[in-house]
Amino acid sequence: MQAKIMLLPSSSKGKTLCSYAEELFLEISASFGHSLNTVREKIGEDSIRLFDVPLTQETLDACKKCHAVFLADADCEGSRALYQSMGIPLRLRSYVIPQSLANGAISARQMYLCQVTSLEQESLFLAVRQALQFASGQELPFCHVAPTGNSRFQWEAHVKENIKKYPSLSFTALSAADAVRRIIETPYNIGVMLCPPYAGGILESAADSLFPFPGIQYDFCLQEGTGIYAPRLSCDANAMPEPFGAAYAVAAMLRNSLHMNREAACLEAAIENVLVSGWRTPGMPSPGQATDGSHIIQLICEQLAVAGEFLHKGSGH
Repeated sequence: MQAKIMLLPSSSKGKTLCSYAEELFLEISASFGHSLNTVREKIGEDSIRLFDVPLTQETLDACKKCHAVFLADADCEGSRALYQSMGIPLRLRSYVIPQSLANGAISARQMYLCQVTSLEQESLFLAVRQALQFASGQELPFCHVAPTGNSRFQWEAHVKENIKKYPSLSFTALSAADAVRRIIETPYNIGVMLCPPYAGGILESAADSLFPFPGIQYDFCLQEGTGIYAPRLSCDANAMPEPFGAAYAVAAMLRNSLHMNREAACLEAAIENVLVSGWRTPGMPSPGQATDGSHIIQLICEQLAVAGEFLHKGSGH
């Protein structure tokens, strides 16, 4: 497969994360016989420094010509401009804890917080449809927090219309207070939670405070055309960029935007193998052998190379 991927770093931390992603794309290309080509443009503070705006029209146009965007923006100003300019209806935030990081006090879990970006009718309809499709595809329960005011009826109508297509999907309607309580008390069985723009910040704060591994979080969208995948960047100026979040974001891109399910599964298995082997970054509050981000990416690439060789032999070539 041939694909063009945009790398959008902001600041030195963003550049490091984009370099991690670029190494993974190169290894996936070499190990599985693809051509995943990357290009770079500026966003956020780097773009403001040169062009006085967080996102130029030239960068936006270049993004739209790519299959997917890997976004590493620390100050979020460029991120907001990109999501708005591309008309993204829904932003998903991963709160997944893999089995390798679970212990007696922490349960393995799959939780995704889906924030609608606009309550305008067409955008809202797309957001509800995308969230339900994602929940069904992941075989996860679905819950939603309806907005207050005039938008509530329209929201509930869209949910009711779309939920009919997924009769086997577990479905719950929550108030904002109930949603926060559920995140705090039972985060392991939430699945996919859909919320309006104003509630997103409240629910994210609740989830962030309980999530012990911020370095593996990432945001993404399911935009038809060009998807956006963004590993989380810490607000702590002394925190180093985390390679696991970058790797998980790349895996999500492979599956959702490039439709490379086999390669995505191999990358996720490679990440899991590295974690199971005890490798950690200094910023991860979990026992293990600490090393730097570049070494983590190298270890993941070695696992990918082994998987590619195995699949190559299995195909008889």
